[in-house]
Amino acid sequence: MEYRNILCPVDDTGVSEEAERHAAYLSKLSGGRVTLLHVVEKWYRSQPVVTNSDEWEHIHDDWLKQGRDFLQHEAEKVKGYGAVHIDTALRDGDAAHEIVATAFETKADLIVMATHRYSPIGKIFAGSVTDRVTRKSPCPILWVLASKPIE
Repeated sequence: MEYRNILCPVDDTGVSEEAERHAAYLSKLSGGRVTLLHVVEKWYRSQPVVTNSDEWEHIHDDWLKQGRDFLQHEAEKVKGYGAVHIDTALRDGDAAHEIVATAFETKADLIVMATHRYSPIGKIFAGSVTDRVTRKSPCPILWVLASKPIE
């Protein structure tokens, strides 16, 4: 199987680092392109309280700038892991929806995505992004399990 387009969603929790390593490795083997995707969910989650004020516009712009800076940093890391062809994508919205939409748009052959190992209490609140991406993905998914359980 050749992986020409590998989608790797990343976040700033540190969990996605192992997924980045796997995506870079597969890219190196196949010569495929890695697209790092970062979804800024803060704006989407804030919609019930957002107004059309200049303050909110400034906050939104700041969140997007932080996302772009984060993506640039992660792209450098993935390059250091050996991936040669790296794209970045910044999206605003619901993480699961944006991951699936980006997979369709980039014609992804594979999604390499981190997931948590949850404690019994954590399982009550977990799985929504994992579950929704799994059910709607247009391609196979390589779930990379985080090494530290989430309480």
